[in-house]
Amino acid sequence: MAFEKRNHHYVPQFWQRGFRDHADQLYGRTGTTTKQVSTRSTMQGDWLYTVFDAQWNPSDSLENALSVLEGTAAALFHRICVQGCATSDTDRDELCSVLALQACRHPDVMGRGHRRARDLGGLIASAHDLTDSDFAKEMAAFGVSANDALAAYKLLIATPREQLAQELDELNELSPQDAQLPEQEALRAQPVICAQLKKMEFTLVDAPAGSEFVLGDTPIPQQDLSHGFSVPLSKSVAVLAKPSTAGQTSMARRTATAAEVDAINKAQWENSLHVVVGSSKAVLGAL
Repeated sequence: MAFEKRNHHYVPQFWQRGFRDHADQLYGRTGTTTKQVSTRSTMQGDWLYTVFDAQWNPSDSLENALSVLEGTAAALFHRICVQGCATSDTDRDELCSVLALQACRHPDVMGRGHRRARDLGGLIASAHDLTDSDFAKEMAAFGVSANDALAAYKLLIATPREQLAQELDELNELSPQDAQLPEQEALRAQPVICAQLKKMEFTLVDAPAGSEFVLGDTPIPQQDLSHGFSVPLSKSVAVLAKPSTAGQTSMARRTATAAEVDAINKAQWENSLHVVVGSSKAVLGAL
């Protein structure tokens, strides 16, 4: 298996490039500092998508697969980030797919999956200390139905307490890169998230003259997506998503208000992990 790539971007470089100025310069704000940055060194981490087999052989297979998907996404953004351009039903479906992948490929999200697995393991190991109804209530937070939880409970209380404790210790000792529970498993949520996004109402908004959008390193909120969210696709175009009671297969398009641009940029700043990028030092400095 090939293993050559170290520099992995959790927000694709093509996406970041859409926020450069007319001279192809990109600025980033971290804390109170704003300076020129390169997409090569922003919104990235070492070996984020390196996967290992049971013998601890590393592979670039996931990073390579993501690169292919990014090529398709780049073509999509190129089409729909032309202000005023009409979009198709296929464009909307593809955008849902891209945003769903972005929602689960962030390092925080991947790490959370590993943490939640440990939390679930702790709950399972404590079955002997809980009633069946309490166990079912706790399992509901992990998306487990009451019937499945009660069936699991019967098996767990028939298992020696010591054995459950030993298995929990083994789980807690697993590396995030271990093939038994790799943190990249979080990416398997992409189809589920995509299906939910397709149920929402999408509107593309074009930045009015004199305004522009910025992009944070956490473009998609990490919780409550179904309540609605905004995502800048380029410095001139963003998408608004909100709950919908009726099925929608197309995207509306209009010009954003200045207040909407400010709100979208503020959300990018507040949700960011380290950096927010854009084409204007002044806009970034005012966040």
